[in-house]
Amino acid sequence: MNQPPSAIQVSCPQCQATLSFPRAAAHTTVTCSNCLEDFVATPTTETSSSAVGSSGGDDDALRRLLNPHFDRSSADSEKIRLDGDLDSDEYPVKKKVRVLESGYEFSVTCMVCGTRLDVNDALIGKKVKCPDCHSGIEVRTPPPDRRRAPVHPTESARDDDDYGLSAAANPAVASSPFHSIANDLIANAEKEVAKETPIAPRKQQIPALDALQRAEDSQKATDEQERPNLPAAPFRTGVLKFLIDPLTIARLLVLGLVFFVELEAIQASITTAEGGPQAQFMSVLSRMFAITLGAVFVTNLSVSLLGILQDTANGKDAIESWPDVNFLDWLGEALYVFSGLFMAVFPACALAKVVSLVGAPDVVFWAISIGGSSLGILILFPFLLVSMLESGSPIMPVSQPILRSLRLARSSWVAFTMLSVLVIGAGLCLGAVRVLWSDSAMMNLLVAVLWIVVVALYFRLLGRLTWCCDEAVLAEDIRLEQTSEAAHKSA
Repeated sequence: MNQPPSAIQVSCPQCQATLSFPRAAAHTTVTCSNCLEDFVATPTTETSSSAVGSSGGDDDALRRLLNPHFDRSSADSEKIRLDGDLDSDEYPVKKKVRVLESGYEFSVTCMVCGTRLDVNDALIGKKVKCPDCHSGIEVRTPPPDRRRAPVHPTESARDDDDYGLSAAANPAVASSPFHSIANDLIANAEKEVAKETPIAPRKQQIPALDALQRAEDSQKATDEQERPNLPAAPFRTGVLKFLIDPLTIARLLVLGLVFFVELEAIQASITTAEGGPQAQFMSVLSRMFAITLGAVFVTNLSVSLLGILQDTANGKDAIESWPDVNFLDWLGEALYVFSGLFMAVFPACALAKVVSLVGAPDVVFWAISIGGSSLGILILFPFLLVSMLESGSPIMPVSQPILRSLRLARSSWVAFTMLSVLVIGAGLCLGAVRVLWSDSAMMNLLVAVLWIVVVALYFRLLGRLTWCCDEAVLAEDIRLEQTSEAAHKSA
């Protein structure tokens, strides 16, 4: 009986497993039974034929036990077909393939999760991270048959046309006898349109500016249509007519009630300041409440009085420009009143401070402060407020049209100043009544409401003065324009 050839042991370059193959399989392509990867069998050690023969005898005994009719001669004649034996006509010899030495790609398998990755020869000897389990995979040199040339994308693969829609040819237009007729009609229509007079393109304008311009034009047109003629006696005719409006009465009553609460809070903070610890604590609370309520009240009152002035200047008897519930909108309008009052009293206060620094007694200081401030409110405040409203800026105390009105409507300015003395005097009298009857709550409430009415009447008269100044300046402008036109015609 012939002895089988001795076996060789090879190491798989992929999984490093040690495998046994017949000696005839040396330097041929074999498959690893562990990782199922093909590689070239390079022998490392040889196994003696005795070991193989002993194992073969055990196999023969087992086969005889399972099959009593086992024929050993047929089993010995079986041979393993190797790639080197494939040289017959039935098994032709494989063609030699060019082995890539550089610039090739191959695949590696993650030993943890089995994910297959495509790498190139530049990563040999390095580790790559598995995208699934994030474990490191060491890249080793692949066998020649696993190396493949890199595939470069074609131009058609970069055009994002996965379905080849761009290559579809346009369907041919079916010819029809009516096409020529339609084309002739379209050509004639284009000629007729070309003969028409071209229309100048509309000037493009920003939508926001266009809307603002249209709103201003509409407001001016509405004011011109609804504004009545100035009464012959503007400071007597219809001056108190605004007080019969229910909305105005309700607004003034609410303002008077809030003013009454403000005065009571101020009085409570003063009277309780000289008491014990508990009274002083109540004084602090009253003071905080008075400051907060006073800030809101003064701002709302300023906006309300400004609305009375503007509606009166526009010829309205029913006041409509009352402040809304948004407190932030009040600040911009109230700034006109605050700025006018500050500019009116600042010269007198500054002069009083200078006199006090020189060494004048306190009586002179208070006389200049109170007297000068009252005179500034009486004379300067109306001019400053109307000028700022005309210029549209609370920091512009002088306006050219209002300066012209001092000459064109000086009688109206004089009449308003005389009436202002009476109104301010009435307000001072109400203040004296408040001091004398400070313990009577009903009297204090009545004084607060009447004081609000007096202030509203003052701004009503100031609105009539603004109306007179506007009419006088407008009449003067019309006269100058007519004179200029007449001079041009005569020339």
